[in-house]
Amino acid sequence: MKKESIITVVLFTFLISLGFKSFSQVEVSGVVRESSGVLPGVNIQLKGTAQGTVTDTNGLYKLTGVPSDGVLVFSFVGYATQEIQVGGRSTIDVTLIAEVTSLNEVVVVGYGVQKKSVVTSPISKVDSKDLAGFSVPRVDQMLQGQMAGVTIKSSSGQPGSGLNIFIRGVGTNGDNSPLIIIDGLVTNDGILSALNPADIQSVEVLKDGSAAAIYGARSANGVILITTKKAKDGKATFTYNGSYGIQQPWRTPKMLNSSEYVSLIQEKYANGGSPLPTNFPDQNSIQNNTNWMKAIFQSSATQSHQLSVSKGTDAGSFLASFSYYDQKGVIAPEKSNLKRITARVNSEQKINNFLSFGENLFVMHLEKNSIPENSEFGTPIADALVYDPTTAIYDKNAEYGFAQSPFVQKEYINPLSRIFISNRTDYQDEVTGNLYFKVTPIKNLVFKTDLGVDYSFYTGNGFSPSYHFTPAFFNTINDIYQYETKARRWQWENYATYSRSFGKHSAEATFGTTAQVRYDGTSFSGSSSGVQQEVQLNPNFWYITGTPDSLQRSASSSIEKKALQSFFGRINYNYDEKYLLTVSLRRDGSSQFGANYRYGLFPAGSVGWVISREKFWPQSAVTFAKLRASYGVNGNDRIGTLAYASTIERTGIYPFGKPGNQTIYNGLSSSYSANPNIRWEQSKQLDIGLEAGLWNDKLVVELDYYVKTTSGLLMASTVPDYIGTNAPTANVGEVVNKGWEIDAKYRTSLGPVKMQFKLSGATLNNKVTVVNADGYIDGYTWPIRNTVITRMEVGQPIGFFRGYKTNGIFKNTDDVFAYINSNGDPIQPKAKPGDLKFVDANHDGVIDSKDIVNIGKPWPDLTIGFNANFNYKQFDLRMLFAGSFGNQIYRSYERQDVPNNNYQRQWLDRWTPTNTNGKYPRLTTNDTNNNTRASDFYVESASYLRLRNIQLGYTLPTALMNKVNISQFRVYVSFDNLLTFTKYTGFDPEIGTSGWILDTGIDKGFYPQLRTVSFGANLSF
Repeated sequence: MKKESIITVVLFTFLISLGFKSFSQVEVSGVVRESSGVLPGVNIQLKGTAQGTVTDTNGLYKLTGVPSDGVLVFSFVGYATQEIQVGGRSTIDVTLIAEVTSLNEVVVVGYGVQKKSVVTSPISKVDSKDLAGFSVPRVDQMLQGQMAGVTIKSSSGQPGSGLNIFIRGVGTNGDNSPLIIIDGLVTNDGILSALNPADIQSVEVLKDGSAAAIYGARSANGVILITTKKAKDGKATFTYNGSYGIQQPWRTPKMLNSSEYVSLIQEKYANGGSPLPTNFPDQNSIQNNTNWMKAIFQSSATQSHQLSVSKGTDAGSFLASFSYYDQKGVIAPEKSNLKRITARVNSEQKINNFLSFGENLFVMHLEKNSIPENSEFGTPIADALVYDPTTAIYDKNAEYGFAQSPFVQKEYINPLSRIFISNRTDYQDEVTGNLYFKVTPIKNLVFKTDLGVDYSFYTGNGFSPSYHFTPAFFNTINDIYQYETKARRWQWENYATYSRSFGKHSAEATFGTTAQVRYDGTSFSGSSSGVQQEVQLNPNFWYITGTPDSLQRSASSSIEKKALQSFFGRINYNYDEKYLLTVSLRRDGSSQFGANYRYGLFPAGSVGWVISREKFWPQSAVTFAKLRASYGVNGNDRIGTLAYASTIERTGIYPFGKPGNQTIYNGLSSSYSANPNIRWEQSKQLDIGLEAGLWNDKLVVELDYYVKTTSGLLMASTVPDYIGTNAPTANVGEVVNKGWEIDAKYRTSLGPVKMQFKLSGATLNNKVTVVNADGYIDGYTWPIRNTVITRMEVGQPIGFFRGYKTNGIFKNTDDVFAYINSNGDPIQPKAKPGDLKFVDANHDGVIDSKDIVNIGKPWPDLTIGFNANFNYKQFDLRMLFAGSFGNQIYRSYERQDVPNNNYQRQWLDRWTPTNTNGKYPRLTTNDTNNNTRASDFYVESASYLRLRNIQLGYTLPTALMNKVNISQFRVYVSFDNLLTFTKYTGFDPEIGTSGWILDTGIDKGFYPQLRTVSFGANLSF
């Protein structure tokens, strides 16, 4: 009995001690260091709670009330997070290790991931932290300046406008858009305007032929891989990101005021020997001084709200997010705006060690109102560029109350009346998602089946009321336009990956299949006229069904079906992570092509040598060095449906019969001749690269040189005129792109200040080597003079500007008669002092069309990006610069043929008898010298350096946030496009294209980029 009592007491004491140990709390203190010293500002948090603190300037910390069996989490920007078991200790010193460098990070490749240090191709990566804090709604806008060799050009600053993405230049006169893949699903090109940037974990760009070749016939323009966020293991996390911003144009052209305008117009008519227009004012009778740029442009607001909740465990994960974005335009915010709502659910569930499954679902609704833009006439901006300042904005006796100029008419009207008659609304709905299963039947073998769907639904309508503004500009009956378009695609992929390491050998093999079907259909598109006058301004009646039945109503519909079937494989091998090899092969079959060339093979291979792992590599500052080379064949299948067959199209609608009893007949004709041998454009690319890490990867440099030849470009072939139909499309063109790329990253510290820098740069040499039998394809035609400005021609860059070169301005009569040919005759006999001096390019003694030469190009010689990040205690500062150098812009918006048009203020420095060194030619109504012909006078440098984003943030102290159970609370102020350094005098040097690649670099009066100041907050708990 005594023995049993002793045992009972011992057991009871042991159990009590366990309870005390489990629930006892300790005070923990210590110091946090890095390799070069103490580390201030480190976050220390008790795992699973909001309790925590930060280290002081000496790297010291103290945390009370810590369970003896708790876990402390140490984290700091640029360093790997560490979790340390307390184990009852009161002193815990920690040394943080620099975060995984870019050489050892994992990057996404086609159908898998690889460690960067063993990748044998150039792959650019941007992760979620690089996309935070921008006020712009689009992911591609946030990528500008962050990747070498990836050029992103804005086509407009209007809300909802598109962007152009070029990877390693332009390789075709057709569609240069890259392939976009989100979580393994090939999506439509417009998806980047729909995504919520906060959902994105990383963006990888496959730039060379070898990495992209795994996607075969769709990879010639490069591949963009977007991976969305998944929940991390641990407690449930709620995150909110919100911002509110004010926008305005970063710059608008400065126009002449009324006094200056009257003086220049008087001078213009005097020089031309013409009488002034009737009732044209003099300096004493000016009644108005309207600034039309101020009249149409104004400040506007933008707001963004993003909310997510996630929870992850060993058995699965779940993430749901919601976002709302609202942006008003800086011209007529009520008619130029964007609203977007998105929702996403990503989840994955592990059933057992054999089977797991998951899904990614994305839903979006977008509503956009827009005004006309990007045209030399027919837009508010074009009107504001020429409209005279002596005209008032409003006149209660005029049509709809808008005053119209008696001096500037032709195609132009009061810019505000243009806004009034412009009404367009577009809607976009997206449902994108995939469901996948992963099976691991044996060790190291994973099979994945993935079924994806991408559904897009576009609707919209436009309306223009009846009006009669001037004798030259009227619309006697109102007009309606309406459309509805559906596009859907499904994709089913099955592939298996087997990986194995044996000794120093490592290998991985991936083999799979893809089946894809795409339907593009316009279920309705039509127009009509005749909404009843008394309700024509009511938006509820802006639908075709609201118009009376008449011959004014028309409609059309179409549907296209495309299919793709593929087989692919890839093998990766490395020996001791020193000798690296990757080979891949894809076979695609596409319904876009005829039976003769329906299938194609796309092989690729790459090798790498990590020299720094050799025994002979000396101990030096260069701690990592890798040489690599790659070669790949890629295809571009972005062509029109049935281009290999002869098709019939409707040519028009023809009514026959007496009025009131007419019958409508449709005319039909052959669209173009068939070409059963048409095939995809093919790109062959060689890349040689060097990667180096210095001082334990504090500095990481990646350098590449590439040569990319794209052949078989699709363009109209040459046929005799008597054929009577359009020429068939054929594979006849070739373009070569060459260039250097550099990516450099550097991280360091200066006392308590941690710094990270990233520099990216790329050069480009673009040249057309083969075109059709004519030797050229004409591009953009300047409507002002009906002159071809851009062209695709052998030996020149795609879309180069063509025109006359100038050599200054004739200062006086002696200059005119001194410019003579070999016979002693004046080369420009009709010129007068103040006229442009045109270069006799072919030296035949006359100025004619044979002197038209290359006067500029839209493609930059050099693009750069520079990213700088600073952290000091609770403060963080980020700056992103982007620049483009060596390209030009053609100012097609500038009009001198419109009677009495206004001018930009630089025309004050024109030639006059008292200013013979003026930069601009004389003004005249009698242009005998043809000064307004297409020439380099209209060409300007488009080089610029822009501070695209600067952001200053402050994270509230953890100790303070612990009291309200908040994990992190950060506030910030952000500026977009705060500074721009450029010599360009137009709206914006950053000009994309309005659709066709040969329109690039033409400034038709672009909606300018916006300067935005935003205030935001990031909250998680």
